[in-house]
Amino acid sequence: MVTRGAPSLGAADAERLLAGPAAAIPPLVLAAGPEEFLRDRLVASFRAGAAADTSEFQRLEGDDLEAQTLAEALASVSLFADARRIWIREAAKLDKGAEETLLAWAAGRGEGVRVLVTTAREVADLKVLQSLASRATVVTLAPSPAEARRWAERLVEEAGLKLPAGALDALLTRATSLLAWSQEVAKLKLHAGPDGRLPASALDTLAASRGGASAERWAAAVLAGDGARARVEAAALEAEGEGGTASIWAVAERALAALDPSPYGGFYRRTAPGPPMDPADARRALDVVYRADRALKRGELRDAELRDFVEREIAASRG
Repeated sequence: MVTRGAPSLGAADAERLLAGPAAAIPPLVLAAGPEEFLRDRLVASFRAGAAADTSEFQRLEGDDLEAQTLAEALASVSLFADARRIWIREAAKLDKGAEETLLAWAAGRGEGVRVLVTTAREVADLKVLQSLASRATVVTLAPSPAEARRWAERLVEEAGLKLPAGALDALLTRATSLLAWSQEVAKLKLHAGPDGRLPASALDTLAASRGGASAERWAAAVLAGDGARARVEAAALEAEGEGGTASIWAVAERALAALDPSPYGGFYRRTAPGPPMDPADARRALDVVYRADRALKRGELRDAELRDFVEREIAASRG
């Protein structure tokens, strides 16, 4: 959902725009939704555009952002480019003062600064996001099935792969998100020939190996407090080279489903295995996932350490 009247952009168009000159970018862009892969692409484009403009790029954490700090950042002037660029990560946790400061700035002419605000939540979820959307150009990061397929085709093309007939559809049925699909493409590239062609035998091999590990089963075991099963699943994931990011978001999806039974991220929503979660447990699990994600983005944790961190912290949260 996008606030009525708010200008909007598709993710692909936004990616191109953010990589271009600051003068063409709206003063405030809000990218909201659960698809982490698209969010990372937009941030990378925004950063690349800053490098091309030789302009300053500043990252601010929404959950730890004071109004005065934000006001100073917005008032700063670039000495070497037309505009500075500011990325505010996770706007869902902006405090009231910072929210009002950003809205007041956006109501003006927005000269000298371009701001990208991102969040894993959808605009309809929170009033703070609806307020920002009323002053921003909104990019929705919850792709429809058709949009997700276009992105999947684009990733295959970017990787230079030529898949056998029907392979794309078969593989998409097993991808739980565009992030998971991007990881699939990376694996497929390892099996491709110099011309990018992928033999059907390679697809069979990948499908067989995939059956031995499951981020969803690992998440279910962690949330059920079954440490032995979680360790078995973690070992299988590590053996297949699966990073921790997909695993911790499998925890988040189960927790979100417990708090809101409506579909979340329609294209790839799945019914996760395991017993229903208590809402209080779900909230504690989401807090752990958020802390893990923040630590990863700040360089305090490596991707390979995420599963151990989340399993340990969820166990500790039960008291």
